[in-house]
Amino acid sequence: MRPLAIVLTLLILSRCGPPRSEAEVMLAEACAYLWSMQGDDGGWHSGTHGLLRGGQAWTPFVLHALLDAPAETCAPPGDAVARALAFIRNRLNEGGALGLADPDVLEYPNYATAYALRVLAQHGEAEDAPRIQKMTAYLLGQQFAENRDFGPGDAAYGSWGFGEQRLPPGRTGHVDLSHTRRVLEGLRAAGHDDPAAYRRAEVFLRLAPKHPADARLQAAGLDSLVYDGGFFASPVVPGVNKSAPVEAGSLYLYGSYATTTCDGLLALLAAGVDRNDERVQAALAWLRTHDELASPEGMDPNHPAQWHRVLFYYHLGVRAEAYDALDEPGPWRAAIVQALSGKQRDDGSFANPYGAPNKEDDPILATALVLRVLRAVSEAAGAIP
Repeated sequence: MRPLAIVLTLLILSRCGPPRSEAEVMLAEACAYLWSMQGDDGGWHSGTHGLLRGGQAWTPFVLHALLDAPAETCAPPGDAVARALAFIRNRLNEGGALGLADPDVLEYPNYATAYALRVLAQHGEAEDAPRIQKMTAYLLGQQFAENRDFGPGDAAYGSWGFGEQRLPPGRTGHVDLSHTRRVLEGLRAAGHDDPAAYRRAEVFLRLAPKHPADARLQAAGLDSLVYDGGFFASPVVPGVNKSAPVEAGSLYLYGSYATTTCDGLLALLAAGVDRNDERVQAALAWLRTHDELASPEGMDPNHPAQWHRVLFYYHLGVRAEAYDALDEPGPWRAAIVQALSGKQRDDGSFANPYGAPNKEDDPILATALVLRVLRAVSEAAGAIP
C-alpha cells in the first residue's frame, strides 16, 4: 500500500482540472515521498550510507530540489520548510560552513554549503543576511587561488574541491568540476558580484575541456590536442575521471563525457560566460552529438566501477538542466520522461541498483535528482509533457 501522503497527493491532483500527464503524476509522487522522508529534526538523513546520516549534505540538496519544483504539484506540508531551514541554520558553524558539525565526519562541506547558500538566499528571511555573508566568504576562501598559494599555471587554479580542512598552502585534496559548478551557482544565487572569483574559475574551465587557448596546454606543447567542446572532471585527481586518459605528459587529461560536459556548460554560465560564447556553444554541440540518455556517452565502459550505469539519474538531471538553461528545442523533454517511465517505485521513490559508488542507490538522493529532471522539463516546456 502506498503511504498516506502519496495517496492524498494523488487525490488532490485528481480534483484539480484535467487529467494529469505521466510526468505530473511522477512529480507529485516523488515530492510526496521526499516530504514524507523529512525527519523530526527537519532534515533529510540517508538510511543507505552511514556517512550521510547526519543530514547536513542531504538536507539542502533535497530542500532545494523540492522548493524549485512546480509549486502546484510539490507544495510543502505544514511547517516543513521552516523546520528544514532551521535544521540548516542550526548546523552552520561560526565560519559559515555546513557539513562540519560532526568532528569525525565531513559531509561534503563545500557542496552542502553551496546548496544551503542557494536555499537561504532564495527562501530565507531577512535575519539570514549575516549567515549568507559568512557562507559566501567561506566559499570564496575555499577557491584554489593566490591566497592559498595557487597561481594561473597550476591545474587546480580557480576551482573548488571537497572542502577538506587545514590543507597546507599549495595542497588541494579532492578537486572536481561538479563541486566547482555548485559553488559558482551558490555564489550567483547569493548575489556575489565581484568578478575576480568568476574570472579565476574561467581559468579552470579552460583546462577541463582542453581548450587550445589554455596557457598550461600551450606551455606543455599540448594545445594541438583535439578540442571537442566536452569536459572531463578533474585535471588534479585522476581517479575522479570516468573516461579514458589522454596522453598528456605532466598533466592529467581525460576524454570528454556527458555528465561533466553538462556540469561544465552550467559552470560557464554560472561564471558569467554569455550563452552565445564559443565555449558554451561548443559544449552544447558536444551534447547534441552525444545524446544517448540510457547511458552517458564518453565514459570508459571497461572501468571496473561501471560508471555509465552508476550515474543514470545524475546524467538525466544535469542534461535536463543544461538543455533548460539554453532553451534547447527538440524532443528531449519527452525522451527524458520516457527514460524515467516505469522506474518509479510504489512509494514514489526512485533508486539506481548500480548507483552505490555515487550514492544513487539511496532513494532520497535519486528521487531528488529526478525532481531536478522534471523541474527542468516543466520549465522548458511550459508544462510537463
